[in-house]
Amino acid sequence: MTPGGIKTRKSHGEIAGETRRIRIIQALSRKNWVHNVAELVINRMERQGWKPYQIDAIRCFADDFRHGYLKEKPCIFTSAFVPNELIYGLGGVPFLPEAASGFAASFGFALESLTACESLWYSPDLCSFHRAGVGASVLKLAPKPAAVVVSSQLCDGGKRSLFQISQYHDCPFYILDVPYTHSALALDRLAKQIEEAAIGLERDVPDLSRGHIDKAFANSNVARNCYLDLCKLRTNTPSPWRGSEALNYVVLFLWAWGSPWLAKFYQSLRDHAEDIIKSGDYPVPNEQFRLAWLNLRPYYSPKLFNYLEDTHQVSVAFEEFSYMYWDPLDAGDPYMSLAKKIMANPGWGPIERRLDVIDKIVREFSIDGVVQFAQWGCRQYNGAASILSDYLRKKGVPFLNLDGDGVDVRNSGEAQSITRLGAFQELLESQKIKNSR
Repeated sequence: MTPGGIKTRKSHGEIAGETRRIRIIQALSRKNWVHNVAELVINRMERQGWKPYQIDAIRCFADDFRHGYLKEKPCIFTSAFVPNELIYGLGGVPFLPEAASGFAASFGFALESLTACESLWYSPDLCSFHRAGVGASVLKLAPKPAAVVVSSQLCDGGKRSLFQISQYHDCPFYILDVPYTHSALALDRLAKQIEEAAIGLERDVPDLSRGHIDKAFANSNVARNCYLDLCKLRTNTPSPWRGSEALNYVVLFLWAWGSPWLAKFYQSLRDHAEDIIKSGDYPVPNEQFRLAWLNLRPYYSPKLFNYLEDTHQVSVAFEEFSYMYWDPLDAGDPYMSLAKKIMANPGWGPIERRLDVIDKIVREFSIDGVVQFAQWGCRQYNGAASILSDYLRKKGVPFLNLDGDGVDVRNSGEAQSITRLGAFQELLESQKIKNSR
């Protein structure tokens, strides 16, 4: 099912970005003893007092990475909005190159990946999450995919970059063409595509079987219940969880539905939030304002959030990409259930769907202002900035469209962003004074 296309494969010596430390990571990530040592390190971190939810999150990724890098299970690359219950339900493990780009940026490896991608003549005005994903794949920082599955929503760059990755690794490529309009006919069409992809993956990739679907759906539904409990706790004022950390864990929200680890993570995080509320030991104790954060964040630096949360006591109370938008899954009708999940995404379809979700977040989490991180190259979200501004202004909610880049530090403009956040904080203050009168 791999469509034709131009091969991007080059000999290793021709690809820029392959530094000595990259070659070391290439080698170590595929050694069994390294993953055994990683497990010992995680156990030690647990004994040293790391928070249970942090340990559960690390174990979730460590488990998938072990299976993927050591080829213990088929590794299936997916775009961010493919329901990964499908992958876990087939007995594989997912890998999301665009989400992994955030990891690379936070650990200082993104520049090599971006350089590698640019050496293959990818334009630097494309989204850096996708460029870094392509670069990491050709540098062999990512595991080798057994197949690639993408959805046509939300962004165009995701499916195109992952298609090129499938060409580079010469593996099967499946695309779920998501209908724009919501109807019974559209759902049926999408459900049939998901079923065809599942059958094709089972046929084309050894060791995949649809016999794991019931378990993956059960894992997802249990995690969903724990997550909804957590969301209720996050409506508390002050916020029981730092928004900067919450934005780091968005990657789990995109990645791990269907994983046996996700419910444990959200249960631990829910318990943590409950303990914070009971003890009053809030991360932003003198909370002055509460923000909703749209899109992602710069993952290479914490300065913006240190400035908000520590300097000005402004909390990021909730994030758009953390919003639970789908109903419980039904293992009795798995493909239709996954189709409904995909179609429920508020970022797909008319802009009014996204506006309704933002309005709910503003009301449910007592939001004082909304910030959209205008990721460089993200056409999907940046194109709606003026509509968002007009919509929120009419509701009396201050809005800031903050330019930046989530992965490429060369496009950061961090000093300017801090200046603009300072001005926005002053706007919130003036609005508070005006309302008090």
